[in-house]
Amino acid sequence: MKIRNILPILVCTTCAVAMTACSSSVNNNADPSDTAAPATNVEVDDGGCTENHDQIAKLQSDLSKNLYGIAAAESGKEERTNPNPIPESDPIKITFSVEGLSHPFLVKQKQLAEETGKRLGAQVNVISANDDVNQQFNDIQTAIAQGTDALMMMPATTQGLDAVLKQAEAAQIPYFFSQKGMLGVEPASQVLAPYSNEGQQLGEWVVEHYKGQEDVKVAIISGIPGDQSSDARVNSFLLPLLRSCNFNVVANQPGNYRRGDSEKAAQNMLAANPDIDLLFGANDEAALGGIAALKSSGRQGVDVVGLDGQTDMFAAIQSGQALATVIHKPTAGIVVEEAVDYLRGKPVPEYRVLDEDLVTKETIETGAQPAF
Repeated sequence: MKIRNILPILVCTTCAVAMTACSSSVNNNADPSDTAAPATNVEVDDGGCTENHDQIAKLQSDLSKNLYGIAAAESGKEERTNPNPIPESDPIKITFSVEGLSHPFLVKQKQLAEETGKRLGAQVNVISANDDVNQQFNDIQTAIAQGTDALMMMPATTQGLDAVLKQAEAAQIPYFFSQKGMLGVEPASQVLAPYSNEGQQLGEWVVEHYKGQEDVKVAIISGIPGDQSSDARVNSFLLPLLRSCNFNVVANQPGNYRRGDSEKAAQNMLAANPDIDLLFGANDEAALGGIAALKSSGRQGVDVVGLDGQTDMFAAIQSGQALATVIHKPTAGIVVEEAVDYLRGKPVPEYRVLDEDLVTKETIETGAQPAF
């Protein structure tokens, strides 16, 4: 069966979405037309599902220009070395600008950065922007003005951030991205979450789980419209489904990576589509919002999958309310390690993308642990 109406529902150019924590907002990379992005002449793999060939080609092209698709392909291939290393006897000061601390994952990032800095003998100053984009940019500018050996950032949005980073370059302060990054700039390293790989792994598992069934109806609770991490997860999840020819996406609404918004989106889609078989959440908060919508509507027989591996999702999988998730590993500790290495003159990878781990009830029973 064809997946109908995929492309129109993947794009929402008119949506205005408030900036939220734990989300790389709209424009979390350079413009796809930027010359820094690779050519989009990619070989189309439709898996033999010729009726979905054009849709698959569009998704593959989009992923070839997506930061997280690029990072997954380039991870570990190129290295950078600091031309002005700091002597071993000199102390190191690192400033970590994080978008906020309103999400447990962000709190975990802060914890790991501080613990790693302490272990390596580096001072790590974590500055929370309290979910305010303007404050985050101001925080970074202040750190540059006051002096720091390195900047590491988990930005709420990168729109306009290139101007701030030019100030860091002028001051010869190397900068690093943690979890979410940016194209069109020159960071020392970007240690990014495997958004593309996570979506692909979950999509492949879903195809295998529903093997033999036809016309499986899917509703998607996406992240933030236009957000690169959401696009990477959703598009990579959809590709295996498209190639299998057995799935029909009947609805797609953004949940902004937040449980409350996702619950409302799921309620809307469930009301309009009485025969949904599967709800996919672009993160676990979205999936948990979908579970809440299912409970309030009294609907049964609808499977739920998500991405992140957070504690509440583990509980939902154990209780049978969800099928699967993928562990979303925090990167802040690794970035601190790389920043120290770079400052001391050791080479660090231009891109580094962590592995991902699928979680089901069976893997939990054999010892899998939540990411946060």
